[in-house]
Amino acid sequence: MWRKSLSTALLALLACPVWAAAPERIVVMTADVADVVVALGAAPTVIGRDRSSQHPALASAAVIGFNRSLSVEPITRLKPQLVLGSSLAQPATIWPQLQKLGIPAQQVSQHEDGRDFANSIREIGRLLEQSARAEQLAQQWQQGMTAKTATGVRYLFTYDGSLVAGKNTAADTLIRAAGGINIAEHDGFKPLSREAWRSLKPDVIVVADHNRAITGGRAGLLARPEIALTPAGQKGRVYELPAGEMFRIDLDSPKAVSKLGQL
Repeated sequence: MWRKSLSTALLALLACPVWAAAPERIVVMTADVADVVVALGAAPTVIGRDRSSQHPALASAAVIGFNRSLSVEPITRLKPQLVLGSSLAQPATIWPQLQKLGIPAQQVSQHEDGRDFANSIREIGRLLEQSARAEQLAQQWQQGMTAKTATGVRYLFTYDGSLVAGKNTAADTLIRAAGGINIAEHDGFKPLSREAWRSLKPDVIVVADHNRAITGGRAGLLARPEIALTPAGQKGRVYELPAGEMFRIDLDSPKAVSKLGQL
């Protein structure tokens, strides 16, 4: 009888889920995810970060490379218990490579335009055992990204004075949230002809500020005939802004939306 009771107890125990402790050695491969990890109070557990993850709380974490050109070796060297990142982590093969080595690697988003960013916050919270805190953060972010009243302002976002952000990009998401119009109708990033720049007639042009050496800065852009003849060029509404602010969706995107409305 006692053996039967013992067997029953063991089966019941095995049937119960075993919850692992929150990971204590985390590598973050993209800045958008890194900021969420910090916001959820897990900065002390981050032992590695990509170069774009510049949050002061992660200053002591080892740099594993740049999120657009990652390799396995610097990550595995740190012996992480969990590797986190978004669709910004490239090459895409980094994920199966890490998983093949037995390292838990979780890509928490699939879309660079941020359509799944709120759910990414929730997924990070689940992995860090901070679900309640993450839910609050996700709801706060979603509220901040609620589309503003339509303004009719026509925006054109260019990464380097050549490539222009069309649909399904972070820039497009920010523009729409600000109540504006993204006049670039193509998908993703594509270069536009000079005639296209003139015919689109942007009211506001935004360019990534770190490409100043390529664009010649604001003065160089305003001197280009295809820009000078646009409403944005004629009114001087050409702005150099941080790429991490205007070309990426993250926790600070609601602030970027507000800034766009003031340009």
